[in-house]
Amino acid sequence: MSRTRALAIIVLPAIVGHIFLPMSLLSQLWRATDRGLLTWLATLFMAVGYFAFIYVAGAWSWFGRLCRHVLPAMLVLTALMTFPNGRANTIPTPLVSVELVMQALLGTLFAALTVLALRGRNTRTPALDLVFPLRGGTFHVGQGGASRAVNHHFAHPSQRYALDILALNKLGIRARWIYPRQPDRYAIWGAEVVSPCDGVVAAAVDEFPDLSPPDRDPENRAGNYLAIDSDGATVYLAHLMRNSTTVRVGDRVHAGQLLAHVGNSGNTTEPHLHIHAEKGAYSGKFSGMPGIAIRFEGRFLVRNDRVKVSA
Repeated sequence: MSRTRALAIIVLPAIVGHIFLPMSLLSQLWRATDRGLLTWLATLFMAVGYFAFIYVAGAWSWFGRLCRHVLPAMLVLTALMTFPNGRANTIPTPLVSVELVMQALLGTLFAALTVLALRGRNTRTPALDLVFPLRGGTFHVGQGGASRAVNHHFAHPSQRYALDILALNKLGIRARWIYPRQPDRYAIWGAEVVSPCDGVVAAAVDEFPDLSPPDRDPENRAGNYLAIDSDGATVYLAHLMRNSTTVRVGDRVHAGQLLAHVGNSGNTTEPHLHIHAEKGAYSGKFSGMPGIAIRFEGRFLVRNDRVKVSA
């Protein structure tokens, strides 16, 4: 993928969705204040729906926790300041217009997506309890949960409950600059990957190069990965750093044991650790059996959850 294309399909939507669109909705509230209560309420409904959705399901590792919490506060403040409070219209508007209908529909859509995202925070299916597979930092779930609104893996039967895990730097964001090309500018680069369970190494791939974002390897989607057979399930750890694996096929491993380091191999957009579990023994390839929900010390992690682990 070219750098220009990556900026267009990865970076631009993130900036527009988390910064420009919220600011535009706040601006619309200010413009609606003199157009009557109904117009203002429709505008507010649309804004609340969108702000709620991005609060739950946004990519907040890009912009930080402060930005995530400031935006809803700005919406509340703007709503209080722009409430019509019985003032007469200065701009005549019809009781029902195309604009009002569109705002109502968009507000309903974002409200439904928010509910779907919230439902993804829990799963009723049996889950495999694991040890968190990283140590030495503050980690952020980029993809994870039991719905497509918070986890793009959910549509894939084998990776339905997969997680993509990032790390946060001292500023509370995932990288130095918005989308750097250098892998070592990402906080998770080189992080220690430890075994999430006791088991036997069923696969250990360690030959693929680490790439510079946004370069990808679609032919080897998992890149360097490990598969561990454990209690009737297979646990996968993917996108590992080349030549960092410390175990071989057939080795018995224990929970917490150092296995490798995070890299950027395979079909990735940036350095991260992918983890998921499947039913049954290793099938001979990365992914293929039905996926299993996973918990870490009883916690079902979803997008925007954080885990702090000591070294």
